Amino acid sequence: MTSVKTIALTRARGWWRRRWYAVGIAWLFCALGWGYVLQLPDIYEAKARIYIDTESMLRPLMRGIAVDSNILSQVDAIQRTLLSRPNLQRVTHMADLDLGAHTPTEVEEVLNDLRRRTVVSGDGRNLFSLSYTGPSRETAVKVVQSLLTVFVESNLGNTRKDMASAKVFIDDQLKEYARQLDAAERRVAEFKANNIGYLPGENNYTTKLDLAKEELAKTQAEIEDNKRQRDELLKQIASVPRMIEGINPTEGFGAGPPVAGGGDAGTDPRVAELEQKLKTLRENYTDDHPDVIRAKRLLDEAKREAQNDDDKAAQDNAPVTPRIGRTSAPNPVYDHLQIQLVSVETTIASLESRLQRNQASVDKWRDLAKSVPEVAAEMAKLTRDYDVTKKSYDELLNRRESAKIGSDLETQTQTVQFRVVDPPDAPPLPVAPKRPLLLALVLVGGIVAGGAFVFLLAQADDSVSTIRELKDALALPVLGGISHVTTPLQRRQNVVGTLAFTAVFLALVVAYIAIVSFGNASATLGA
Repeated sequence: MTSVKTIALTRARGWWRRRWYAVGIAWLFCALGWGYVLQLPDIYEAKARIYIDTESMLRPLMRGIAVDSNILSQVDAIQRTLLSRPNLQRVTHMADLDLGAHTPTEVEEVLNDLRRRTVVSGDGRNLFSLSYTGPSRETAVKVVQSLLTVFVESNLGNTRKDMASAKVFIDDQLKEYARQLDAAERRVAEFKANNIGYLPGENNYTTKLDLAKEELAKTQAEIEDNKRQRDELLKQIASVPRMIEGINPTEGFGAGPPVAGGGDAGTDPRVAELEQKLKTLRENYTDDHPDVIRAKRLLDEAKREAQNDDDKAAQDNAPVTPRIGRTSAPNPVYDHLQIQLVSVETTIASLESRLQRNQASVDKWRDLAKSVPEVAAEMAKLTRDYDVTKKSYDELLNRRESAKIGSDLETQTQTVQFRVVDPPDAPPLPVAPKRPLLLALVLVGGIVAGGAFVFLLAQADDSVSTIRELKDALALPVLGGISHVTTPLQRRQNVVGTLAFTAVFLALVVAYIAIVSFGNASATLGA
């Protein structure tokens, strides 16, 4: 324990003897260090915070109607690309940072320095901050203001520019699809014009064919029924006499001949009925119609028969002597059957004409039923192409309207609001360098440097200061030693030296305090 204490005291005495070296080194180190710290330029930091409000009332109302741009993703992309070269060039021009740059190399250095000093960060979901550090407070504020302007304009400008580009693209596509749609419409119209009667529509050609066949079968059945009725009438006519005999008393010889039926041919009831039938047929048909021709033929036969009956009665004149004679008159039953026969034959002729029309209708619908599937397949192909083009055209129309409404929404309303939470500003005091701290570090460093220098000198000193060191250094016995006697003058010199050393060291501390105070005062006055 005594050995360690002795060694420590010996070393302390050695360091104390060299204390002026330590003070000198400390002063030199502090002078140089403080001079360097004081000449460091001030660094000011300007900041701004912006809040992006995307929750407007119009946006949920217009969702699904207008183009809904993802504002947050756009802002995030702008945040990442804000420090791109074009934006930095705009900022340097707006903040007058490029006034001293005349060569491409100098311009590049200004852009790199601006990129290095600028920080863009997100403070939350919709909150962003911009900061810039520079040697001038005014310049820092101007740079942040320029960055803020570029940030807002980039967002709105890019959105509107994208919408304008989208509208131009959609308009070009609409023109192309309109041309294709017109061509498709012309092809469909030409195909319809060339295939009239063969186009599928609301009518079912198979059903129409079945109905036509039913009508044909129905007409054929009616014809068969009327033919059977005609045959029956012919049988009845064959069994009924045409004329019937009667008794007609006559008086006076040479009296005129009796008139059959009590009149001439013009008053024959059968002739009158046929004339009325012919008149009725002429009201509905022309003279070339088969029914009219048949009725005229029957009328002529009836007239001839009536005339023959009159002639026969004239030839059979009886004597003038009173007598009772026999007369012949048309059989009304026979005449009625004849009229029915004419009506039936007329009906048969009409049905046969209808049969021809029904057969033509059946042939028509049969041809259509065979041809329509091929026409329908081609029509379906043309219609499918038209529908696809029309659908694309309608979708583009809807999208163009959505883009137009979205563009109007961006330009005429404030769907996205940029609220500056903290306007661009910089504190009056520089944020760097931290001079009080650096000055203190220089002071501590000077003291440490002086102590280290003295320590090295003590380590390099190989002189012997005590008997103990002499014994350790030599392998010989030490016979004795002479004590150091301090005179009063030496003691006074030692005290003065100690006071002088203390004063010099305190002067170093006072110099530090004065420099720190002067720096703070200068910063305050500069602010």
